[in-house]
Amino acid sequence: MKTLVLCAAAVLAGIPAAASAYSDEARLPFAGQPGELPLEVVLRFAKNRLGEDGQFEYRSLKVIQTSQPEAFDKASIALLREGLMDDSVKGTRQRFKLSRENDVWTIRAVKEDFSCWRGRKGWGVKLCP
Repeated sequence: MKTLVLCAAAVLAGIPAAASAYSDEARLPFAGQPGELPLEVVLRFAKNRLGEDGQFEYRSLKVIQTSQPEAFDKASIALLREGLMDDSVKGTRQRFKLSRENDVWTIRAVKEDFSCWRGRKGWGVKLCP
């Protein structure tokens, strides 16, 4: 429920959709530090979505990292938060695309979608009813 309130507040304040609580595109590209792993870059980028003050409001967090064989200069990472303490959103999934140049991993793209407790089945980009 907290995330829905943040989004509604952004709309009422006249903030464009790209600047709402669900968009991180304005923060891209997001470069890591030399020597950081792709997951470390993603976790630093997504920290505010994973919890506040050492607390979190989801049952499980899954991390899936993939890359193409012999193409270790690109990686994809998905963060899945499931079992949210929210009356409409069951889970969120953030999908990150990263590339490595000069020993630095950089997030090039991020997409977020939602799983709902009621209404549609599966994942979708629209907010849950």
